[in-house]
Amino acid sequence: MRNMKRWMAVMLTAVMLSTAAGCGAQETSEDSAAQATEAPEQEAEDTQQDEAEAQEGTEVFTDSLGREVELPAELTKVAPSGNLAQMIIYSLAPETMVGWSSDPGESMSAYFPDEYKDLPVFGTFYGKKANLNKEALIEADPQVIIDMGEIKGDMAADLDALQEQLGIPVIFIKAELTDSGEAYRTLGSLLGAEDAAEELAAYCDETISEAGEKAASISEENRVTVYYGGGEDGLSANPADSSHGEVINLVGGKNVVETDFDSGANQANMEQLLLWNPDVVIFTEEGAYDTAMQDAAWNSLSAVQNGNVYEVPSIPYNWIDRPPAVNRILGVKWMGNLLYPEVFDYDMVAEAQEFYKLFYRYDLSEDEAKELMARSTFADVQ
Repeated sequence: MRNMKRWMAVMLTAVMLSTAAGCGAQETSEDSAAQATEAPEQEAEDTQQDEAEAQEGTEVFTDSLGREVELPAELTKVAPSGNLAQMIIYSLAPETMVGWSSDPGESMSAYFPDEYKDLPVFGTFYGKKANLNKEALIEADPQVIIDMGEIKGDMAADLDALQEQLGIPVIFIKAELTDSGEAYRTLGSLLGAEDAAEELAAYCDETISEAGEKAASISEENRVTVYYGGGEDGLSANPADSSHGEVINLVGGKNVVETDFDSGANQANMEQLLLWNPDVVIFTEEGAYDTAMQDAAWNSLSAVQNGNVYEVPSIPYNWIDRPPAVNRILGVKWMGNLLYPEVFDYDMVAEAQEFYKLFYRYDLSEDEAKELMARSTFADVQ
């Protein structure tokens, strides 16, 4: 009997051990299955986290063409697309520029600090002199290329194509004369330079607003007629509806070159000039001033006879139109003071000094200011 009891105890222990082993195996199998199920889910979560971390530090910028472009949240290396963008970016955040779209040249670079004079040059996108060097631009390694100016043609498609070719984000910011302030605010927000941008924007807004108010006070019969000519002969006429004539319009001048004038790429002749017979003749810096002062044909014009012939100050940039950028803001004050000195009552030496300090970061001396305007002595032409 004792042996029987001992045998039964051994058998019970064996059964219990077998059951325990089976349960352990089942739990191990269930754990493995759970781990196998959780592995893809964890991998997916890790992938999503990696993607989120990769996207962290970027933002989507909607440009003035309505294009959505992904950019680094912090921009420290930018490239201008042309002279206009180059000037605006330089005036706000020159330290971000990786190069010039066009070589400033000796006369212009005299106004720039040494650290910017030797930046690489990679050309421009648009215009008759478009000469973009894509290899040089890629080598400069900008985080973004910024195009600025007026909206023309199918720019969105052009910039999309360029962005694809270069593998570099390209954006456009509208920057016409009357909305220069907003262009600065947009750029300032993009580059993290809001305070500096607001100072420049406020100056632009105030100048434009003041010009409009002053021009509105001038009666139609007292408006001065103006001819603005380019080229070495001064006969390259600048129509009223072009960017070249915008400053004249804004201050209340009457451009004698009508919007529909088109004679051989706006090339005028002396017969036409005599018919227009403007109150004031203004030339670009290309040499026509000297010609007009010595040529008998030009002396047939009443403007020349009355001494109302001027040359636009042009260093480092023409104050009226070349390029059609923020240089024109100073040109608004200069042109208003030239045509209507009693209305636009500015001390132009002081105005030039303030502008050069704000926009070119250059301390213009009184003598330098007078030298710039040596051929734009103000006369009462009313």
